[in-house]
Amino acid sequence: MSDVIGLNPKPSQTVTRSLWILLCGAICLQILVQLVHVSMFFDGGIYATLARNLAEGRGTIWAPHFSESLFPTFAEHPPLMFWLQAIGFALFGDSIAVEKGFSFLTFVVCAVLLFQIWMRLNKDDLLVQQAFPIALIMALIAGRVNWGFANGLLDNLLAVFSLTAVLLLVIAYERPTPVFTARRLVLVSAAGLAICLSLMTKGPVGLFPLATPAICWLVLRRPTFLAMIFDTLVILLVIALFVAFLYSFDVSREAVDRYVTAQLVSSLSGARGHYGGGLYVFRKLLGVNGYSLAIVALAALAGWRLGLGKSSAETRQLRLRRAALLIMIGLSASLPIGLSPRVANFYFNTSLLFYSTGFAILVAPVIMDGLSRLKDPQAKVLRLGSVIFLILSIATVLASFGRPGTDAQTIGQATAIEDFVCAQKVDCTPIVSACENAWQDWALHTYMQRFYKISIAKVTEAEGDFLIADDSCNNHQGYVDTGVDITPYRLLKRQ
Repeated sequence: MSDVIGLNPKPSQTVTRSLWILLCGAICLQILVQLVHVSMFFDGGIYATLARNLAEGRGTIWAPHFSESLFPTFAEHPPLMFWLQAIGFALFGDSIAVEKGFSFLTFVVCAVLLFQIWMRLNKDDLLVQQAFPIALIMALIAGRVNWGFANGLLDNLLAVFSLTAVLLLVIAYERPTPVFTARRLVLVSAAGLAICLSLMTKGPVGLFPLATPAICWLVLRRPTFLAMIFDTLVILLVIALFVAFLYSFDVSREAVDRYVTAQLVSSLSGARGHYGGGLYVFRKLLGVNGYSLAIVALAALAGWRLGLGKSSAETRQLRLRRAALLIMIGLSASLPIGLSPRVANFYFNTSLLFYSTGFAILVAPVIMDGLSRLKDPQAKVLRLGSVIFLILSIATVLASFGRPGTDAQTIGQATAIEDFVCAQKVDCTPIVSACENAWQDWALHTYMQRFYKISIAKVTEAEGDFLIADDSCNNHQGYVDTGVDITPYRLLKRQ
């Protein structure tokens, strides 16, 4: 079979190395430029704060603590990511380098896992194997994948465990084996454990690799139908035992119950708002896969007009099946999201790693065939261009290092408030009151707590010595303006 699949000419080592250099430059521009800024999307900042507090003894592993006034017991998500980040804070202290490094580490691990899946699925297709940089670049430009890895989202760690589960199942099904074999049982059980870790990261959305045995049987006809049923039951048993283990302890059972009530039930019922759920998921799927679909269309046009990527019918069939496998795994990850009426684009980040890799298998033969036709002088120009691109990308990252970033205004507000509220005070951790609009400024909550351990409370619930005022509350009786510039808010002080 490898002789058939190897019919296409392969690009030179110069061209292949150029692709890897271009990939490194893309990683710099797509992830590192944002990551080295001080700013971080407030979700990632909240998770980092929970982990920092846990490392410092505030909150417990089953009852993480954000602030005195917001999420005193955090029940919005399972706690695994906070536990892992807390190890970083325990080792390296309270530094934003911990959450930034952790976020980038999840990308590196995902890239390695995706590489292993790619190489094993295409082990007899050397031309496609060489195209892995194309697959990862397509993943980086899909939806909000790059933004997610730059902002410490839970989806990053979810992707690590989901890719691990799928990789273990791909290894288990690499060659036909009897239904009951120790090696496959170990691999399938390990995949079940990886799914359990996904559950502990972001709840039921991490269950989708459970569909992988059925998808493999449907698309590749491997494993056998009986083995597919057996493996699915094994994974379900592992998950059931894991859940039973959690419910056997009071603290973990209470944590699970809080999560189900606070997050799962309210999200599915629509209590947290309606935007983009239900049938709108299909429109969102087209949107987040827009670049990949455009690349597939252009590759198909180039293949038709220029005769690129031609191969035998058997080779095309194998490539189509492998692409379909990954795309269907992506569907299994993204379609259940439509059950919730509340859907954001970054919810699809984990599934996009599978979609993009599947689409990359379709375009790889055309792109690699085109690159293989480059003459030596042209290949050297490509390498030179890729090196210049990488150098400029690295320079851009270095120039961005330590800059405030997109949340510069909010970071400035938090710093100005802390400078005044905590002037000449040691270990200052006060509660500052806020009017309604300021209270709903989640980024301000995050930076105040993450950098200065200052809590913001609703003015109707706690009247502190200081008030962050805005147009949503006009009764400032008993307070005077401090003159501190935190536009569009005002910082008032009790008389």
